[in-house]
Amino acid sequence: MPASRRFTVVEYAKPATLVEQFARNSGIPSTQVRDLLFRAVDRVRRVLGLDSVPIFSNADRIQFQNFAGLFVIAPGLELEIVPKFLGKVAGWSEDFFLLATLSHHGRLLDGEELRFSSQATSDLSTLIGRSLVEMYWRNQRRPLRAYRRLHERSFAIEGDFDPEDLFSPDSEGFPQQVTSFTRSNPYNAVIGAAASRLATIVPDAETRARLERVVLHLPQQARPTHLKGQRLPSRSRSWQPTYDLSRDILKGFGGGYDPKNGLAPGFVVHTWRVWEDLVSLSLRTAFGGHNVSLQSRHRLGTRQNRTRTADLSVFPDTLVSVSSSDGTRRVLVDAKYKGHVEGSSLAVSNADIYEALAFSRATGINDVVLVYPRRIENGVSQIDVAGHAAEFSRIVVDDICIRAVEMGVCEISKRGGLKKFAHALAAIL
Repeated sequence: MPASRRFTVVEYAKPATLVEQFARNSGIPSTQVRDLLFRAVDRVRRVLGLDSVPIFSNADRIQFQNFAGLFVIAPGLELEIVPKFLGKVAGWSEDFFLLATLSHHGRLLDGEELRFSSQATSDLSTLIGRSLVEMYWRNQRRPLRAYRRLHERSFAIEGDFDPEDLFSPDSEGFPQQVTSFTRSNPYNAVIGAAASRLATIVPDAETRARLERVVLHLPQQARPTHLKGQRLPSRSRSWQPTYDLSRDILKGFGGGYDPKNGLAPGFVVHTWRVWEDLVSLSLRTAFGGHNVSLQSRHRLGTRQNRTRTADLSVFPDTLVSVSSSDGTRRVLVDAKYKGHVEGSSLAVSNADIYEALAFSRATGINDVVLVYPRRIENGVSQIDVAGHAAEFSRIVVDDICIRAVEMGVCEISKRGGLKKFAHALAAIL
């Protein structure tokens, strides 16, 4: 079998005879390919915590649903699944890499110092580099230290030693092992290696200099060979986000897309979660965190059975306070991932309408906006790229107005792409 064969398909694409295609190009029998494929997707199900396998199969035709990424089917055989809103077009990998990173590390846009402005750069490596630097210096009031057993030579005996060494010390003292509470530890080694790696690829000179300063501030240590996910000691818990981000940078998840080692096999994400996170982060960027409420609980009614009565609550994605010359108004924004394309026309499904009405009733807010990603099917046009937003449907029920908006996502990883997306979403609200 040829080494490193990679196949690319699009999420929710029309069911196709993929097993035969894989078998024909890999040399593996069809029955074995089918078994390997379903085993691999079942691993995806377990990783993402799904109740059922995210795959639709009808006879010999297969469709992948609700997830994207790259995973191994068999040694040397990989499957790449592209989100439906990016399509299998040039540049989709970089866009997906950015969105997955922001979804996994939403804090990248949390700080006011990282909010977009006309001068701010928003390419992926610069954004992550700035975030890593800010996170590092914010925690420096309590340096990241850990207990380690160190080999030292000193004439003052402070640790464990071999009695025979006391008779023949060298010019530097007695060899001994000392337990030290030191900044020279595996955690700082990971952070330092991540900052060093980012400094080589960040295009922004100021960010590059700030990353290099972090590297110089940390003890010089060898780059770690194992990047285990672990919880930091409780005394250093505030460093956990910095450590996690640094691990992902070293794994290729954040420093810019590299086809050779980016998107390591086994990396998969919920596409609906990525979309939901992108919408909420963009709203917080555009309006400020104090004007955006995420997943707040609201009472819709009661649920009664034979023994008890309980509240029936709903959790709308986002409540936004929008200020204008006419004053401040509140808008319900709900990120929707699928269900707005029927045949060749755009339409809002009845289920989405009913849910929007329930949210409006529970919150008392009559302005509801449903945000959908624009699906890519036949190449990229101007309306498919980040910065495009258009209302395609409006539903009015009594005094409740539900607006359905479709947004372009392609090229969001290009310079200024995130800012364009956030501004387009804010403008249409």
